[in-house]
Amino acid sequence: MGSVRALITREISRLTRSRAWLVMTIVQPAAYVGLFAVGLSGQLGLVMFEGQALSYLMFVLPGLMALQTYQLFHVFVSLTSLDRRVGVFSLVMLAGTRPGAYVASGVLVNGAVAGLQALLVLGLGMALIGHIPAAVEFSGSLALRAGVALVAWVASVVFWSSAGLMLGLKIQQEEKRDVLWGLFNLPLMFSSSAFYDVGKAPAFIRILSYANPLTYCSDALRFSMYGDLQAAMMRAGLLVVLGAVSLGLCLWVVRRLPLVDPRR
Repeated sequence: MGSVRALITREISRLTRSRAWLVMTIVQPAAYVGLFAVGLSGQLGLVMFEGQALSYLMFVLPGLMALQTYQLFHVFVSLTSLDRRVGVFSLVMLAGTRPGAYVASGVLVNGAVAGLQALLVLGLGMALIGHIPAAVEFSGSLALRAGVALVAWVASVVFWSSAGLMLGLKIQQEEKRDVLWGLFNLPLMFSSSAFYDVGKAPAFIRILSYANPLTYCSDALRFSMYGDLQAAMMRAGLLVVLGAVSLGLCLWVVRRLPLVDPRR
């Protein structure tokens, strides 16, 4: 536990050292709601979901909350790539730190930040909508639905954090990292159901969405808020499996990663 606390302190210090980062942490989710969602809500009008006519703002709100988990992928790729490149990872491991402690500290701190961003998105959405964004009539208590949504969201945090951590430790070159991010960022975002109903999209986009974990998080939150609770549970369960697999692979990679780069 001592090593976890020390690494958590380090993560918090690293994140809060930059005022620009703190401003971006607040501005980015607020901009998604205030500029993107509100702007398109006026253009698109009502969106049908599960037989309900929702404003686009209500429809996209769960997707924007899910998007905060996906942003962790890039965060972890950048941070762990830097750790590996400058030798911090090797020092931490040589100090006797368990791989699980290294992974847990990053996931806990950055996951908490993503949680605050998701709450900001939800709070702004509620303020603009004027009420809790939930279906007028649904089966299952509000607490149960919130619990399912939380499980799905946390599982998505674990998946994207673990995937980003693995990739960051493997890719140390900034150019290669930036190229990969540029190639995959927008396709991953827009092949998911975060921003629109992929069921009405062309077939190739629907196929891509089925392989995209961001789709399952967006759908789990959206069904929890507006639709079939069983559908939300199924997607949450799938995310738990994906998160567990990603975490297991991440720990396997961390344990077997050489502490000295053989290319040096």
